[in-house]
Amino acid sequence: MMTGPEMPHAPKVFIGMPVYNGERFIKEAVDSLLSQSFSDFTLFISDDSSTDKTGNICREYAEKNARVQYYRQEKNLGMFANFKFVMDKADTEYFMWAAQDDVWEKDFLEMCVKKLDAEKDISIAATGIADVDSFGRTLRELHDFPSLSGKPRIASVARYVLQPEILGKCNIMYSLFRLSTIRHLWDIYPQRVEWGSDYHFSLAAISHFGIYIEPKILFKKRHGGSSNPLSTLNDKKEIEHKIEFKNPKNHMFPFGRFSRYFSGHMKALRGTPYKPIMALLLYIRLPRSFCIHVTERVRTKLKKYAQTD
Repeated sequence: MMTGPEMPHAPKVFIGMPVYNGERFIKEAVDSLLSQSFSDFTLFISDDSSTDKTGNICREYAEKNARVQYYRQEKNLGMFANFKFVMDKADTEYFMWAAQDDVWEKDFLEMCVKKLDAEKDISIAATGIADVDSFGRTLRELHDFPSLSGKPRIASVARYVLQPEILGKCNIMYSLFRLSTIRHLWDIYPQRVEWGSDYHFSLAAISHFGIYIEPKILFKKRHGGSSNPLSTLNDKKEIEHKIEFKNPKNHMFPFGRFSRYFSGHMKALRGTPYKPIMALLLYIRLPRSFCIHVTERVRTKLKKYAQTD
């Protein structure tokens, strides 16, 4: 069932927000979108049969603001089926996914729309990103993310494949897309519930289409997000901390998942000339993943022995 008045005209941007039990942060997310300096958009919220107060919150927004449409699924679809559902509802020039717990600075949409309007050879636009805690305080700024900006060339695709996973490259999926682009990307690599799916989708974007990333930080990604809500559960107002990595290269894909991770990369690169060299680069990274895996197993065993003594 869908609630909310219809827009008087066809908007330029369709924002698809898949939600499930998001009552903790969804007001902040929706408010930041409705406060955008660029206002010609529809915010379509698909509630995946939430069991908390998410539905009541979203209905209130839909009743008060013509730009907000609320749809409640009769049965739980699952995360990525819901992502596809909101994408399929879009009928505008541009499209973006919005997570239920993220925050956008007021100029995010305006900057992205202006870039896509001005440069027809660019299909994806994004901005710099900061990870934030449950109080919106910055945990870290993802300074390496803008380096992924550029046209699909061997150097830019290699930069993506070699960049440590911990540096936020999977967030390309939360950019502003031309609608035809996002649908083509879903055909290349339909996301599914498995580790690395968002990395593969973002790789498909990098390797098939030009992307522009404005270095200015206008997007705030909630630490842990919907996939790991417990990561912000114990945040305390009186305690502020930062996320720092001495060596980001040691925070990478798990060794035990390499086979599927590799396969996902090859699927994402389908139809491009980059597959052989990217396969080589992934195998070059594999020994480090193995060493990290062995080190963690040894540490776990030593800790276990120490506890039994």
